Amino acid sequence: MRDLGIYFGTFAPCHVGHFEQVIRAKRENRHAFVIVSGYEGDRGGNYGMVLDNRVKAMRQLLGPDDNVTVLKLDETHIPRYPHGWEPWLEMLSETIMHEKDALPFEVGALTFYVGEEEYIEPLHYFFSRVYPDIETKVTMVDRKILGISGTSIRESPILNWDYVMRPFRRFFVQNVLVIGAPGTGRTSMVQDLARRYSTSYSTEYAKTYCKEQRIAEDELDARDFHTIGIGQFENNRHHIHSPGTRKVFFADTDVMTTKVSMKMYADGEEFNRLKSVFDYYIHLQNWSLILVLPPEAPIDEKVANTDYQNTVHQMIMAELEEQNLLHITHTLDGTSYRDRYQEAHRRVDEILMEGKDN
Repeated sequence: MRDLGIYFGTFAPCHVGHFEQVIRAKRENRHAFVIVSGYEGDRGGNYGMVLDNRVKAMRQLLGPDDNVTVLKLDETHIPRYPHGWEPWLEMLSETIMHEKDALPFEVGALTFYVGEEEYIEPLHYFFSRVYPDIETKVTMVDRKILGISGTSIRESPILNWDYVMRPFRRFFVQNVLVIGAPGTGRTSMVQDLARRYSTSYSTEYAKTYCKEQRIAEDELDARDFHTIGIGQFENNRHHIHSPGTRKVFFADTDVMTTKVSMKMYADGEEFNRLKSVFDYYIHLQNWSLILVLPPEAPIDEKVANTDYQNTVHQMIMAELEEQNLLHITHTLDGTSYRDRYQEAHRRVDEILMEGKDN
């Protein structure tokens, strides 16, 4: 067994092929450094996989393992590969040497695990020259064993879902928001869709909050709405990151719903104070599809209730327009629940495309 194994890459995302090499590096050495590299605007950025997020996900994946340390290498301020070998090697060296001293043993040998032949000579030459007292070995790994690549996953993440390591899957989840006035069947729709796609869903946090606080909806004040808005955001985020979420996630309302409710019940001054807070969290949300359930056509004894639903519906549509979300919004205007469910099902299938396995 050798001393320290080094495995580096962008990990955008980390897939099973990467993980196999991590296993090799830590089993053939007393300890392994997994170095996540990247720069501002790199290949992961379009999917929310900025460098810091990839580091966090990798630490979540490998954190419980005492034989592995996850490190970050920020290449933002050096020339892009394949240029800038010298500054890159210097940064790599500084990262390794700074952390190796914290290990409970003296490092006398380094083994790099690489998937590109052009890395072999620069790594061996640099480390043998700069650290002559540390033996340097560069091992080529076979990247084709599992027939998957980060590029293939980014191009078809749903189709290649099972190759993506779990903490990285959240970057590719298709988030679907189901929104509508009370009494439009929103909760039933969310639950039925989630069961259909064998995935998770969030519930409306306002109901939980009112029940726990023993408070009626018309008694809510600005502080309550603030708590509900952030609570709904965290509730949705928790389920998006949940191991039970597979490919698609369904949300029963979001922060926009709280904002609309506060606009109806709170006075203007209170609403204006919190509007920027709600808009901040709305901006952080990432929806692939928004399904709107409109009020049903009124029947005699439900006219008053339908008037209220219409008011809420109009405010929701206005909010979606204000947030520039109409381009991903579809109104489920079927005449029956079955029609609306089938239309929702079809719209979800479209965003899942060829990777759908249901």
